[in-house]
Amino acid sequence: MANDILLRGNDYEFTLEMDGTFNGVPVRYEPGVLEEIYAKVLNNQPFQACEFSLSNFTMMRDRGADWLAAIPVFANRDFRHSIIWVRNDSPLESAEQLAGKRVGVRDYTMTAAVWLRGTLIDEYDTDWRDINWYANAEQRFPVLEGVPLELGDGDPETMLLAGKLDAFISPRPRDLQNPPAERELRPIFRDVQDVEREYFQRTGIYPINHTVVMRQELLNEFPEAPAAIFAAYCQGKKRALARRIGSTFVPWGREYWTETMTMFDGDPFPMGLTESNRKNVRTLLRYLHEQKLISELPDIEDLFLQGTAGFTEE
Repeated sequence: MANDILLRGNDYEFTLEMDGTFNGVPVRYEPGVLEEIYAKVLNNQPFQACEFSLSNFTMMRDRGADWLAAIPVFANRDFRHSIIWVRNDSPLESAEQLAGKRVGVRDYTMTAAVWLRGTLIDEYDTDWRDINWYANAEQRFPVLEGVPLELGDGDPETMLLAGKLDAFISPRPRDLQNPPAERELRPIFRDVQDVEREYFQRTGIYPINHTVVMRQELLNEFPEAPAAIFAAYCQGKKRALARRIGSTFVPWGREYWTETMTMFDGDPFPMGLTESNRKNVRTLLRYLHEQKLISELPDIEDLFLQGTAGFTEE
């Protein structure tokens, strides 16, 4: 029997001070490579609790993975208008122009891509079925019939640079590692920050990407595990916000921090099934169902461990 809960995830500002005892349960946070962490969940390998894709978790549950449970901790969020990349010389300037084009993505079912395809319909009247999708041959999940997807061995970013694709979907293309003057790609939206800010102010949605999952059997060793994990994340976030971590090392950081916190009413990462989070999750579930990635639309409460729907931050 373990002496503590080993919780694994990405290395964020708010996970710097998460080790401790919560609800009588010792929790130890270990940052790691998300792809490796995900592989343990996807392949049902040994782990206790970890950060995981909310869309992939929903897809696994839809396919019968009842050994896996989620806690309403939302460890990663990001806007998705900025992940559509085109070449600098591309004539494409708006999402509406993607219809009929060839668009690449490494993993078709990643949460970022699910959000993007749903946003294309809701915001730009551009149906994902009117786009010719290309993805790597090795995918986390087989795609259901009716999805216009070509699988191949070529790297989508390399193919875009070679003119074999019209656009590429990625949160972090390799091109961003180059000095700005040497970059060959640009977001399709030239004013992407203004677009994302307007989207949030109108919809109230700051897209949720990751939740925290655990093995159901962990409850046998630690019945208070869900509450302890929830409390650990809440404490870590509270400390990071109080210290304004992320605003002190860069010029203009304090001014930008104040502007951003005002937009998010002081907390861009609310935990638990608040009304805003329910709207957020409900939108993602609708996108998953519309995109034929899950067979039926689940109730939000059924997606998370029994008893955790009432978890709230202190």
